[in-house]
Amino acid sequence: MSILSFEAEQELTQSVLNHVDKLVEARVEQSREFAYKKKSDLKRELSINEAYYKKLVVAGLREVILEENDKTVWVSKKQLEQLMDKLAE
Repeated sequence: MSILSFEAEQELTQSVLNHVDKLVEARVEQSREFAYKKKSDLKRELSINEAYYKKLVVAGLREVILEENDKTVWVSKKQLEQLMDKLAE
């Protein structure tokens, strides 16, 4: 004899599966690498001075600010490296 009816068991199972799916999806989203890095961190990592960085911006480097009134500037490392290669030619 079961405590739950067959339909209630199915609903509960489906509810648990949906919840697990959402948790897995959230975990996968968190594990994706963020394509942008902080400007200051990238400049330090690649030993770029401000004058050269400005040349990269003029050459087309995109700077992203995620929130209004936020002073953190994000830059695509991949795009930055491509522009550095282009300017080095």
